[in-house]
Amino acid sequence: MLWENIRTAFSALLENRLRSLLTLLGVVIGVFAVTSTVSLGEIATAGITNEIQAFGAQTLFVQVLFDEPGAERFTDEDIDALSRLPISILKQQSTGVTAVYGDERVSMGFTGTVWDAPEIDRSIEIAQGRYFSEDDAARAAAVVVLSADAAEELFAEGEDPIGADLLIERGATRAVYTVIGVKAPVGGALGAFANDVSGDVPLEALYRDIPGVRKGEYDFLPISIDLDRDASVVEQQVRSILDRRRPTETYAIQTIEGALSLFNTITVILQALLGGIGAISLLVGGIGILNIMLVSVTERTREIGLRKALGATPRTILQQFLIEAVFLTVLGGAVGVALSIAALWGIVQVVPFLEVFVVNPFVVAMAFLVSVATGIIFGVWPARRAAALSPIEALRYE
Repeated sequence: MLWENIRTAFSALLENRLRSLLTLLGVVIGVFAVTSTVSLGEIATAGITNEIQAFGAQTLFVQVLFDEPGAERFTDEDIDALSRLPISILKQQSTGVTAVYGDERVSMGFTGTVWDAPEIDRSIEIAQGRYFSEDDAARAAAVVVLSADAAEELFAEGEDPIGADLLIERGATRAVYTVIGVKAPVGGALGAFANDVSGDVPLEALYRDIPGVRKGEYDFLPISIDLDRDASVVEQQVRSILDRRRPTETYAIQTIEGALSLFNTITVILQALLGGIGAISLLVGGIGILNIMLVSVTERTREIGLRKALGATPRTILQQFLIEAVFLTVLGGAVGVALSIAALWGIVQVVPFLEVFVVNPFVVAMAFLVSVATGIIFGVWPARRAAALSPIEALRYE
């Protein structure tokens, strides 16, 4: 009897191909939306997490909390005290200036730093020219390494910036700096945060040419930890040293792990919201199932009466209509999952920073099971209605 019901259900669906296809489409869209939105969130999380870890998995950022009473900038003495740890500390100070080249006037950040900054800050890569040398730093040479955005704003497309002289203005102060290098832009998801209009210069040159910059004082300290060391242990050692030199509440230490934890929390919330929006589409598909099954029961009233007159039990009739509803959702779920996987793979190939292709089997299984449950839930009422029809009344139905 089960196989007879399956054959009858398939025949009924094939007789109304267009209506079945449109109902199927609603389920496909719902499953596709749920699977794609949640999985895309996981893919983006994996890609951005990998970039953040590569950017500074072994990095600490120690920052002065100026809002707290008694907060003071870090000094060279603080750096000397920390230097016995297995770390490298990037000394740098930044201020705003105006860079002039020809008719172009561009506001940009002017960062004084150390000559070995590229070894400490793993995000620094040189696209053209070179970074300033130890000799440049020792003699406070008036040389500047521009960011990619600064070079783009100051120079025409195709123009070589290397060797060009920039007029640097800060209030009434003027100084001429020669461009010796251009940094590569930070790619991927971090590019929106890391790229800016700026230039790196020797720290002593910044002190000499830009008034108001306090020598030997720093608002924050980027710290790079040796790769063979435990970052959490080093962080505790940094805290211990700084706590002996200043009040604990006047500074904060930020880590990549802390940023990742916050980022993961945000993405989980976004995934839940996106999954909820996708679930609405699946609900609409379920209402479509309910609609087509009610119409099918109405159109086949005489058929139901005839089958009952020939001995079909209410359970048999209920089973037949449930099979039709579940078949539509099972097929729709399979097609929706397949389309979702194909779309996600295509997105990963196109978007540069999405390098990890992730399809969570749990999400796929849940979307598929929910689609089947949708067919059962929205198919029960029409199926029970069909099973409850009186044979005599059904045969008299016109």
